[in-house]
Amino acid sequence: MGWLSGQQLQDGKYTIEKELGEGGFGITYRARDNHGNYVVIKTLNNAIQKRADFAKFQQDFLNEAIKLAKCSHPHIVQIYEVIHENDLWCMVMEYIDGEDLGTLVENQGVFSETEALRYIQQIGEALTVVHDNGLLHRDIKPQNIMLRSGKSEAVLIDFGIAREFTPNLTGTHTQMLAPGFAPIEQYDARAKRGAFTDVYALAATLYSVLTGELPTISPMRAIGTELEEAKKINSSISDKVNHAIIKGMEIKPENRPQSVQDWLCMLPSNNNNDTTFPKMLGTWYGEFGSGKATLSIIAQTGDTFDGTLIHEHWWNGTAKITINGKIHSDKTTIIIREIKILSGYWRLGENPGYLSSDSKQISGTGKDRKGSYSWLLKRID
Repeated sequence: MGWLSGQQLQDGKYTIEKELGEGGFGITYRARDNHGNYVVIKTLNNAIQKRADFAKFQQDFLNEAIKLAKCSHPHIVQIYEVIHENDLWCMVMEYIDGEDLGTLVENQGVFSETEALRYIQQIGEALTVVHDNGLLHRDIKPQNIMLRSGKSEAVLIDFGIAREFTPNLTGTHTQMLAPGFAPIEQYDARAKRGAFTDVYALAATLYSVLTGELPTISPMRAIGTELEEAKKINSSISDKVNHAIIKGMEIKPENRPQSVQDWLCMLPSNNNNDTTFPKMLGTWYGEFGSGKATLSIIAQTGDTFDGTLIHEHWWNGTAKITINGKIHSDKTTIIIREIKILSGYWRLGENPGYLSSDSKQISGTGKDRKGSYSWLLKRID
């Protein structure tokens, strides 16, 4: 039996509100913490709890939860903590207010190529972090990519079947998969997996959000059924993107790009918009309210950028926050949004400001729930 609305966990720290969904392994709930904030809590479902090998699933769930918690990136759902409740290990995660790509395509139609590439680039960068931590997602599809409400930010969710992998090593794998997005090796429990497995699914996701169609399942393709090219369904798709989708969805794993970064390099750089906006990449340092701050911008796609802000305060100590930024079309007005608190004490806010004409200084006035403050950061590399 699952948890009921109003049920409290961790001596009242979390209160269950409702069930969000159930998959082959896990069950997910929306809850509130004791500060009134929404969180998502995920644990193993009843079917798994009844299995004779439940203890092994518990250990795998715990091991992978700990590894996923280390995959810190603005476009990966954040895991706040791992808890133990009534003999069950559980993940407490960030609640994403928004809709998934699949729902958006169904309700609003296909994405433009520019918009689709923005989100695919963001998720590709997130997947690189996942792979660098020795994990595969194994369930990339439009339904597992959320867009934050009111923001051009994609977030990779549902790591329910994420597993460790060792490059070039064959092992036995559970066969949970999404038809149309799962490559042929996921249909064979003994087949070798690698980053190329998630490459196929990411390319298939791009195919789907640009065409509104579910790609032909890989077993049918393996016996000769042709995959209709994305460009034949949507003629506005560029030749370069069409070719990248075809290569990413090659049936034979060895014929695909072997890493997400290799595949992303085949795509236009957000329709080459990167060259039209100032480069924000690098490290910035200076005054931020009543403390000192270091802003590290690690990724930029066109007019958006991502990174981390480290704030040092004489009283509150050090806080680390992930940020997302946007450059206005005038190329001087910017906004830096604080997205997630990674450590320390902090109040999330937004920081509109301006980029100097020589692109060496950014400054503005921020605002959080306690009031306004000024900030000024200078580029140091």
